[in-house]
Amino acid sequence: MHLRKSALIIALLSLTFSSVAAAHPGRTDSSGGHTCRTNCEKWGYEYGEYHYHNGGGSSSSGSSSSGSSSSSSSKAATPAPAPSTPKEVIPPGTVKVTLPAFSIVVNGQQVANASTASPVIVYNDITYFPMTWNYTQALGLDTAWDANTGFSIRKTDRAGAALSLDYGTPASKLYAKKPGFNIYVNDVWLDNAKEEYPVLVLNDVTYFPMTWKFAVEELGLQISFANNTFTISK
Repeated sequence: MHLRKSALIIALLSLTFSSVAAAHPGRTDSSGGHTCRTNCEKWGYEYGEYHYHNGGGSSSSGSSSSGSSSSSSSKAATPAPAPSTPKEVIPPGTVKVTLPAFSIVVNGQQVANASTASPVIVYNDITYFPMTWNYTQALGLDTAWDANTGFSIRKTDRAGAALSLDYGTPASKLYAKKPGFNIYVNDVWLDNAKEEYPVLVLNDVTYFPMTWKFAVEELGLQISFANNTFTISK
């Protein structure tokens, strides 16, 4: 009689647990468990907690969710590298020159350098002046060019004149070259190929380097650089 009573109690307890498990909603997976998504507190679980039914393995909170998050994080797209600026190709036989980042003053007159078709330029940190009629008159210089003789420049006793500019827009890319003709300074031939700062040609205009040697000693000009300003006068 006692054995029958114990068996009956066990059967009733099994039936009770079975009904509780059955009452918990949601389908189980192949491992006999699932993740709680609805009324989790009612069943004694946390939201997102994975648990087993029918005596399956131990539950783990959010294992499915955290695994997905980890996978998603590890597969995050790597930002594409920023496009690089194409390297400038300098045409063969030329050198790159630039417009000066400093002011230019000729005989006390400030030059609107960026607004002239034949601007003052810089090459190897040396200021170059265009040997146009306007500049040579302002600096009191004599220049001449002949297809047979070449280019010649001479100092004079003339006073400097006011500078008149040929207004225009400089080229966006400035590539100069060494001239293919002879150069004479005060009637002495210049071995331009051996000069550290050679005479250059840009847009068919001859450019002369205003170094101390040429500007002061050879051409009798006065030059200075102060307060980010290059000053030249006759």
